[in-house]
Amino acid sequence: MADATSLLTNPAHPVNRTLSVIKLLVLAVSVAAAVPTARNLYFSWKNDVPFSQVDHRLAQADLFEKNFDCKIDYRSLVMTGSEKIDVGTCKKTGDISIRVSGNGQTNYEWIAFDRLPKPKSKSASLIDLVVSRAFADELPRQDQSVVVAQDASVLCQAKSGDNIIRIVQSGGQCTRETVSIFRGSVEKSVTVPCDKACPIK
Repeated sequence: MADATSLLTNPAHPVNRTLSVIKLLVLAVSVAAAVPTARNLYFSWKNDVPFSQVDHRLAQADLFEKNFDCKIDYRSLVMTGSEKIDVGTCKKTGDISIRVSGNGQTNYEWIAFDRLPKPKSKSASLIDLVVSRAFADELPRQDQSVVVAQDASVLCQAKSGDNIIRIVQSGGQCTRETVSIFRGSVEKSVTVPCDKACPIK
């Protein structure tokens, strides 16, 4: 019996080495699993975003970066009420940018082209597809009317840390927007003269 006990306590014994390797693997897997959670906690704290939305906001930040060089012309969906929704696409990637304004706040959301369901009819446009899906349920209940018109254009933009500075022209006026890449929200908005707004300094 003593021989069996000494075999189990001897660190050079193959059984002990196997157990040590298993313990190290379990520890490594636990640490690897905790890394995304720790990353999400950090981004949640740093950017003041609910923890449950961090993955979505990171995906949105990636789309902002991917479509940074696109000059987007928005079509305005003018809705009765205080909110206004503008929709535009990046011609190079096909990704869709949605600009929601209301109550003194503006936010941007992106929809990746490869995540969209493809229209059954070849004549259906991307904008028609997005508008019909986004508002099919909402409009009848709220009895709102939608008017589609060309409204806003991004004249130029530049990166500044975790923000994108955009010059947006709408109705003959230009606005300099500071957009948080991570939150998608306009942190600052200032009216600027259109003829001197670009390039951004």
